[in-house]
Order: sequence, then C-alpha cells, then structure tokens
Amino acid sequence: MTAFYRILLLLSVAVASAAARRSHRTKRGLLELAGAIKCSTGRSALAYMVYGCYCGLGGQGWPRDMADWCCHRHDCCYGDAERLGCQTKTDQYKWTCEDKKAEC
Repeated sequence: MTAFYRILLLLSVAVASAAARRSHRTKRGLLELAGAIKCSTGRSALAYMVYGCYCGLGGQGWPRDMADWCCHRHDCCYGDAERLGCQTKTDQYKWTCEDKKAEC
C-alpha cells in the first residue's frame, strides 16, 4: 500500500472514529463505513482491513464468520450501487449511530 493511501486511511479512520462517538446525523463520503464500523463494533476499521475473505480490499471464497459475512454483504451492496452509477467511495450518505447501531 502506498504511503498516500496509508495516510488517507488513517485520516479517514480518525475522523470517522470521532464522528461515531456523536449520536447525530453526519455526512462524509468514504468515511461513513469506518464510522459505522466503529459505532457498531467499538473497534477501528483498521482491525478489519485484512480480516477473513471479504473485509478489506478484494474478496473471494466463503465468508468465515458473521463479521466476514457483514463485509461480504457490504461488498455486494457496493457492487449493486456501482452498477447503478453510484460512486461508492466518494458519494456521501447520511447515517446515525444510536446505542451501537448504525443506520443509513
């Protein structure tokens, strides 16, 4: 991974972590996913960068556990959205974090 992407990822996670602590709607682009992960699991999105078969970049095979199934479903949703013309890594969307539950 290039230094630029590492810095971008770390910055994204830091901002998303701060956003996940607040219980109000937020709008951020690629950072929503990292914030939703922090909200739901209490863990940094970095913990899932190379987890299982589907968390992180790429994905193939049978998901290994419930967390990996979540990443698989997320990948499928992004794939569907991209086929419809959405820019999944840059388009912004709103979500909330209430009682460790992220909702879009």
